[in-house]
Amino acid sequence: MCESTVFLLDGEERTMIMPEAARVLITEEGVVCVDTLGERRVVEGAELHEANLIKHEILLRRRRN
Repeated sequence: MCESTVFLLDGEERTMIMPEAARVLITEEGVVCVDTLGERRVVEGAELHEANLIKHEILLRRRRN
């Protein structure tokens, strides 16, 4: 499958946001993760840090002001 695990970075610590995201949308408010069943998780104030498609990992971080 082509799903990826989405993590939120806080320094060196990672918090899993969604284990099998099929879509990741960047919005004005933050990042929206959607799985294959349509379950949505919104991470307000976040931005994309890295997308590692080999490891199936999406790394988010808090937006810098």
